[in-house]
Amino acid sequence: MSLLPTPPPPASGRTPQHAVQVVDGASAGTGAHVRSLTEGLVARGLRVTVCAPCGADAAYGFRGAGAHVAPLPAPGDPEAAAVLRRLCA
Repeated sequence: MSLLPTPPPPASGRTPQHAVQVVDGASAGTGAHVRSLTEGLVARGLRVTVCAPCGADAAYGFRGAGAHVAPLPAPGDPEAAAVLRRLCA
């Protein structure tokens, strides 16, 4: 387990950049890769949201890497697009 440096505070009056990552849960390699990307983005001061199926955070520890985790409805569910639109706005 790596120790991540504390991200620098945002410049005065600026909101930190926000990255949204989407994981479909199809493969273990994808979840591990998104966890790795999350660690690097958080270490550089970005806010990170990972949209993933229920249970993905328990498997990959996105929250432990500093991400906010948003449950993503099943692919094909019309609500999935609405969730992603809201999170990316």
